[in-house]
Amino acid sequence: MIQVISASHYLQTIPDDTSLPVLDPILKQLCREPFRRIDRFIQLALMGSARCAAGQSLRKDCGIYLGSGLGPIGNNVVIQKRLIHDHEIPKPFNFINTLGSAAGYYVARNLDLQGQNLFISRRGASLQAVLNMAMVDLALGVVSQALVGVVEEVTLPLAEHRRRQGLAADMLMAEGSDWLLLQNADEGGRQLHLQRFAEFMELQTALKSTWCDGDTLCCARSMEQGMADTLQQGYGSNVSPDSQWGFHDSLETVSLTEFLVEGRQGNLFLADGDTERGWSLFHLGT
Repeated sequence: MIQVISASHYLQTIPDDTSLPVLDPILKQLCREPFRRIDRFIQLALMGSARCAAGQSLRKDCGIYLGSGLGPIGNNVVIQKRLIHDHEIPKPFNFINTLGSAAGYYVARNLDLQGQNLFISRRGASLQAVLNMAMVDLALGVVSQALVGVVEEVTLPLAEHRRRQGLAADMLMAEGSDWLLLQNADEGGRQLHLQRFAEFMELQTALKSTWCDGDTLCCARSMEQGMADTLQQGYGSNVSPDSQWGFHDSLETVSLTEFLVEGRQGNLFLADGDTERGWSLFHLGT
């Protein structure tokens, strides 16, 4: 039985003509040591993971599963400009930090963890990717705990950030760092289950048979829109995520962690899939 022991939630909208929030004072309180030459992506990962782990007893083999749709985009932009525009060799720490796995290293160092450390990038479905991997490893006994996070950063200027992703010029942007601590346990947290289906109708039937008044449904951004619309019919206002949050490559992560941090009652269901790769339903119980 896999349970969610703790969660942390950070989502910050970035309006036009504003600077990115300064994270250094927060990290000074959360980190065991000051880290030099880290970028914003690493800062976000350190902040979210430390908040999730606060007050928890982490085991040495606790695995880190870090996901992102965009990855460390800030350093990748710096590298490309230096190589292509300036015709210069990039600085070593900029080059190293283009790899999302660098953030996992700092998270492990800050929390003194020695388990496996994975970075998985998947546009529009980063949460599902890392949750799948973590839940399999927990079930197989590869790890006894799993620290699962999704980090998305925003780069300035926002106009360029939007163009890189093909977004509308007036799209509200948001950065985030959302984390879950999972482990095999009999008590102390909320149960997390995963079901897979070959056919969409099977997912519909499973959801209908389990749904109770007060539950919340979240359809992943990577899900076929027509199928998402069909699935959401009949569930009224109990549908997430909220488009007012702004663009974040994996808003379903925000739905899940906010649900947990605020201590909401009822079940939360996260549906995903398409006709080619099949369908999945994550169920966060009471």
